[in-house]
Amino acid sequence: MNDSQSLLTYSSHRITTHSEMFPFMLRPSVNIFSRRLFSQKSILPHEIDRFNAARVRISDWPSDLKTIRETLSASLEQWRKDKRTSAWLWIPIEHAHVIPIAGELGFTYHNAEERTAVLNQWLLPTKSLVPRFATHQVGVGGAVLRNKTNELLIIKERVRNMEFWKLPGGGTELSEDIADGAIREVFEETGIQSKFESIIAFRQVHNHPGGHGRSDLYFICRLSALTDIIKMDTNEVIDCKWVKLDEAVKSNNPLLQRVAQQLIFGLKNGFEQSIDFSLEQIPSIVTGKTFEFFTRSIKKTSQ
Repeated sequence: MNDSQSLLTYSSHRITTHSEMFPFMLRPSVNIFSRRLFSQKSILPHEIDRFNAARVRISDWPSDLKTIRETLSASLEQWRKDKRTSAWLWIPIEHAHVIPIAGELGFTYHNAEERTAVLNQWLLPTKSLVPRFATHQVGVGGAVLRNKTNELLIIKERVRNMEFWKLPGGGTELSEDIADGAIREVFEETGIQSKFESIIAFRQVHNHPGGHGRSDLYFICRLSALTDIIKMDTNEVIDCKWVKLDEAVKSNNPLLQRVAQQLIFGLKNGFEQSIDFSLEQIPSIVTGKTFEFFTRSIKKTSQ
């Protein structure tokens, strides 16, 4: 198999685990692991993913740097012979001494989170096809309308040199739905419970100040208030109030102005017919599960 053929087998390659070859990996003993694996200069226990890449997840590495270098070098040599596309290492922070050796052998950082660094090395003589990690972050803003009065909930954040009125909101958490994130952020900052209705707009910005060099997608969610009494989090918010939409339109915050204009338009013309991107559950042809699909409603017409 040549390099191009190897690349074409990404999606069809069967995942192969090596736990049968290394049953001691399932045991907690560090001594057994070090003695039976690294002293033999064998290749590292790994699995082959659907992209034909070798993935190594080891919780305990030996302290001897020479042994690590020899074993990792032997593994890379074997993976290149096997035409693996790339190699991945998950390195716990307790074994950070492995990282300089991996760097010397051609690995680079791909991502890191909490107590684990993930390193990658492209093994084929072609340009790497491994995508960069997390090019965007996702934020949510809650455009909460008060029942009967149609007043809008706005806040001032406790952020230096940023004391202007805005929508409550913030960043979504890992694997959190946009709707759930908006409801949670509004409640955490203001104490107001709400119900998700739709997405009415989103903003894109690059090099966001709080984005750690990543681009930012910020979704404006229309929410209906379920409670009225404000109980703001004084650690995050210095002020919070309900305001008439006509007043919000006059804000010095352009984004708040535009959202207020959208809401006024929706109240006059019907939200679903004019500004709403409503939530639907659509089956995925890839996973067999459903995913959230936001779209304008399409009226059924008789033919």
